[in-house]
Amino acid sequence: MMQGPEAPAAHWWPSWHHHRDDPPPPPPPNGSKSVNFLLRLSALILALASAMVMAASSDCTPSSGVAAFTYTRFDAFVLLVGCNITVTILEAAAIYLQLSLDLAAAAAPPDDDKTVATDLEEEEKGIGPAGIVLVVVDLLVPALLYSAMAATYAVAAVFSDQIGACPNFARKVVQAKILSLAACTAITLAGVARAVPLPFNVPPVL
Repeated sequence: MMQGPEAPAAHWWPSWHHHRDDPPPPPPPNGSKSVNFLLRLSALILALASAMVMAASSDCTPSSGVAAFTYTRFDAFVLLVGCNITVTILEAAAIYLQLSLDLAAAAAPPDDDKTVATDLEEEEKGIGPAGIVLVVVDLLVPALLYSAMAATYAVAAVFSDQIGACPNFARKVVQAKILSLAACTAITLAGVARAVPLPFNVPPVL
């Protein structure tokens, strides 16, 4: 081993410099956004299907001499159609805004990653305009779905004799009720998925 002034100096700085330039480790998998997106999309489709089934129900002409009627005879059924169509529009707007934010973050240049990430975080917390819209939608959609579903189930139970007098009409009412309940379940699970980190990725990875 060489001693004295002839011994080469230990160069540790290149190794340190190399490690300093290493890219940061990838973030852990989190499928919350993807699951939330898929559940919101499911709620949109189910709510629209429920409204269409109820609106397209055939006229009821009971054999007991009662005048023919449609779903518009029951205010709760009209409420179901109106609320579910409103939910469809709100969810479509929310999905569009969320995808726009995610695509903007993905397409940002590397130098702007921190700025875009900060803006995206603020939007998701409801600080920016898009974030405020998303918060309002998250509050309105469950309220509309659950209120319409509760009213529909209550009216269907109270007027079961009148509704049951027309098998085709009754079948459509049952189908609309089930679809509405499924939409409520999907939007509730979407809220849970957004709040709870999931340790796996789900296509599409957002």
